[in-house]
Order: sequence, then C-alpha cells, then structure tokens
Amino acid sequence: MTCCAIESGHGRELTVVGLDAVSGTPVIDLKPTMAEFRAVNIKQPEWVSRLMSEYFQP
Repeated sequence: MTCCAIESGHGRELTVVGLDAVSGTPVIDLKPTMAEFRAVNIKQPEWVSRLMSEYFQP
C-alpha cells in the first residue's frame, strides 16, 4: 500500500505523484485514505530512518 496524490484525471486514466511503483504500472485498486485509518506513533530502528532518508530523492 502506498499513499499518493492524484495530479490529474482524464476519463479512466489518472496521473499520480508519490506512488512507489515503476512508471506505467497499472493501478488495480484505488481507495481514499482517511486520517482515522492511518498508522500513528510508528516506532522503527534509527538505521531504517537513515536508510530511507534519501529513498524518494530524484
């Protein structure tokens, strides 16, 4: 599961940003996110934060 933002929509085609997938990959299921269903107070080891700090950099 990845949270992303819808940039535009044309007919049945959506353009999204922030999706952790290869460009052009079909999206099979799309659901709105609700604040009440999001994880809170996630705890993870410091090394994970360091490893992921540059993950979404171009």
